[in-house]
This record gives sequence, C-alpha cells and structure tokens, in this order.
Amino acid sequence: MRNYSKETEKIIENIENTGIKPTLLLHCCCAPCSSYCLEYLHKYFKITLFYYNPNIHPEDEYRHRVDEVKRLINEMGLENEVDFIEGKNDTQSFYSAV
Repeated sequence: MRNYSKETEKIIENIENTGIKPTLLLHCCCAPCSSYCLEYLHKYFKITLFYYNPNIHPEDEYRHRVDEVKRLINEMGLENEVDFIEGKNDTQSFYSAV
C-alpha cells in the first residue's frame, strides 16, 4: 500500500533542497476542504485552485460556494498568491451521467 503522506514529504524535501517551487493544479470542491491543503502546500507550490462541483444545485448555492472559495483565498493571508479557475457548472450533464 502506498503512503501518500510520506511521498508528499519526499517531494517537499526535494523542493526545499532545490529551491524550485513547482506549479500545482489542485481540485477544490468547497472552501472548508481547501483550507488545510492551501495552508500546508502554498509554501512549496505555486497553486492554482480549480473549482469544479457540478452536483451542486440550485445555481444560487453553487455561486455561494464559489464565492466562499474566493473569499477563503483572499482572507487566509497566504504569503504566496493562489490563482483560481472555475470549471463549467454543467449540472445537467452531471445528472444525466449519474
């Protein structure tokens, strides 16, 4: 069984040794789930958060969650900038698939 925590630690150690900060595209489903990942990883990676969660309905709730992720990024006071990309909110395709 792979221990992804230990693998992440090895990657971070390599980053610290080389001083090169790689980019990381990180999927985000909501602000609470993203907070720890951002807090932990932003020191080592140039992060772009990709918000994609087409199972959220109605549209008002979806917009609220997108806004909360953006607010989280702005209010965390991270020392490194975090970029944000919003995926297409295609609930119809999601419901057709499931």
